[in-house]
Amino acid sequence: MRDFTISKKSLLVLFSLIGLIVVAVFAFQNAGTLFPQPTPTVSPEKHEASAAVVAGVEAFFQVDYREGMDAWLERFCSVSSDAGCQYAKAGVKGLWKRYEAVQTVTSAKATPLALIRETSEEQIWQVSIQLSKPLPGSEKTEEEAYAIAVQENDAWKFDRFLMEQEIDAIQKQTSQEK
Repeated sequence: MRDFTISKKSLLVLFSLIGLIVVAVFAFQNAGTLFPQPTPTVSPEKHEASAAVVAGVEAFFQVDYREGMDAWLERFCSVSSDAGCQYAKAGVKGLWKRYEAVQTVTSAKATPLALIRETSEEQIWQVSIQLSKPLPGSEKTEEEAYAIAVQENDAWKFDRFLMEQEIDAIQKQTSQEK
């Protein structure tokens, strides 16, 4: 049988190469944390509109039957457009009866996911919603929705949630554009 010998110089080169490979793999896997990429600055208008959507969604889902319908409407209308407030007022009585019947107390945390469409006076946002407790008739505590922010009196306000048909039309148009 033949003896196999490796010089110290060859061992040093071999271990140096292994070390470099390990460091390269580590650096590649952690490149985002080692060399953070700059995040694009969001324009003030987009930030204000997304903040208005978040405020409106959270106000809409902040329900405490003990406070009463008028307190809920006041809170919601303070962050909503005039049209959004009127829309809520038109449909809240039946909804509030249900909240009182099952003694609903819940709150929400909304997170903007994507700006879907925008004009100078309107932005449509996709948002993620996390409820502290499900609403009556539902077991869901997490949901995604589409909401509109409108510019009213030089300020962005929550307007309303999009209806199912509007969402379908947007998704259809988006898939056609791709």
